[in-house]
Amino acid sequence: MSRSTKVAVGIAVSATVLAGCGGGSDDGSAGGGSSDEPITIGATVSLTGAYASSGTNVSNGYQLAVDQINADGGVLGRQLELDLQDDQSDAAVVGRLYTEFLGTDEVDALLSPYGSALGGPAAQLAERYQTPMAHSQTSSPAVFEGTEWNVMAGLTPGYTVLADVPAFAAENGYTRITLVNNDLDAFSAICDGVEDGIEDAGGTLVDRIEYAASTSDFSSTALRIAEGDPEVVVECSAIQDSIGLTRAMDQGGFRPAIIASPTASDPAFADSLGELSARAIGYSEFSESLGFEGSEEFVQGYDEAYDTPVNSQAAGAYATVQVLAAAIEEAGSTDKEAVNTALHDGSFDTVIGTYSVDETGVQTGYSPILFQYQDGAQAVVFPSDEAGAVAAQLPY
Repeated sequence: MSRSTKVAVGIAVSATVLAGCGGGSDDGSAGGGSSDEPITIGATVSLTGAYASSGTNVSNGYQLAVDQINADGGVLGRQLELDLQDDQSDAAVVGRLYTEFLGTDEVDALLSPYGSALGGPAAQLAERYQTPMAHSQTSSPAVFEGTEWNVMAGLTPGYTVLADVPAFAAENGYTRITLVNNDLDAFSAICDGVEDGIEDAGGTLVDRIEYAASTSDFSSTALRIAEGDPEVVVECSAIQDSIGLTRAMDQGGFRPAIIASPTASDPAFADSLGELSARAIGYSEFSESLGFEGSEEFVQGYDEAYDTPVNSQAAGAYATVQVLAAAIEEAGSTDKEAVNTALHDGSFDTVIGTYSVDETGVQTGYSPILFQYQDGAQAVVFPSDEAGAVAAQLPY
């Protein structure tokens, strides 16, 4: 089914539950404190450090969703209280902060930090303390293997996000593809998904290049890319890597017909690269043109609160709070086992599509689209029959 034909609902939590309501008292007090106590949610995000740009997007999405839900009356008649801490893009800090959340037994549920590298350690603590955690930007299915208290709520698995690039490229007459990824599993998986689609699209893999995640000088990587003379370059990289690699190719005088990056949706991509971001390809689970109900409220609220463009990371974080709130509503209380069951078994509509997960907690409901920067905005270009899709402007 096309994303454009799905029916979604707004932020009002009681309407987002597609499955029948679960147990618990009507006032939400069963297993979860008195009805006038806030529902406490713990989370860390990277407001400083290497992931600060993406972490800020996630923070914005979390906070906006909580604010709008509370303005609409909260969940089970109770307000949401978000305890949001800066993890400094450091796994050790993530471990300390989530241990503090969980050790005091004062949080009812958890939201994840940004990314799989930080989401993994947090997930293990959620398991240890048997507390439900909804992940917004943890794209690696490996994080969820063997877990019972974690769900992928705000995006699709990493190997799917750019998997349509070979088909998109072939549709536009380009077939020679080079893949570049850092050596973190989450980014390698993104390129794995692209590589798996090359043959079916009638394409050719020119080269696959892996570099250390600590790399800051991409001149030699750019030189190797240019030597293969591909038509398409897919950068399976963190935001600062993608910015550096795109700039290094330009400085080396090489310009492929298509550049694609999983982090192109981050406003920092366009802000840092300026004209070099024009016609670049990224992915998103969110576009206002897709018409999911609640999108207008989200976009308007985001513009008013942050004065910066809506992006996929913020939308995914917003949707994650929608999912967690709907699961609490379905559970009828903040009882952790009941909420966890609702997260794993429920189906909830969000601004990025209909949420559902498989038996491991990995997302199965959302469908990513490809966008292109055109005239400074993100325009849907693939699938070409999606609502609001426009013709791609190529070459890059």
